[in-house]
Amino acid sequence: MFKKTSLFLSMAALAATLSFPAFSMADNLPPLTGEKTAKKFDLFRKKAGTDFLLPQVFKNHPGVTFMLSHAKDLGLSDKQVKKLKVIRRHMLDRSLAQMKKIESLRASYLKMASTSHPSPSRIHKDLHAIAWLMAQATADHLAGHLAAANVLSRSQQDKISTLK
Repeated sequence: MFKKTSLFLSMAALAATLSFPAFSMADNLPPLTGEKTAKKFDLFRKKAGTDFLLPQVFKNHPGVTFMLSHAKDLGLSDKQVKKLKVIRRHMLDRSLAQMKKIESLRASYLKMASTSHPSPSRIHKDLHAIAWLMAQATADHLAGHLAAANVLSRSQQDKISTLK
């Protein structure tokens, strides 16, 4: 079981890392500060608890924002900060897009399920689709956390575990 879990997490981290564009593109990204980004983070934080399947897994895997908030403690280089910002940008954009899909499916399901004669097979199909998207969103976001951890050196990874 442990080997399968380790393999899954390794593959998820690799897939996430490969899905991000070249880190040198960080210079071309708009700043990750300001009102627009603050709104995105607020929306993400409000929705994450309801749109992720088993979100408690993240407490053991700090995210990019936590890492950046402790940049000085961790001794992050400018290159590491840029890499983390690219990862954060893609995680945030992907998660918000996934949450929008989940919300749309939920609304459609609730409308259908509230009719006088909802189809049991359609109820099952729709709930399965919602749960699958929630699991996918969680796995994708966790892969981003793991990719961010890979930006850190071993000593920085050890240090961040003391900052929790």
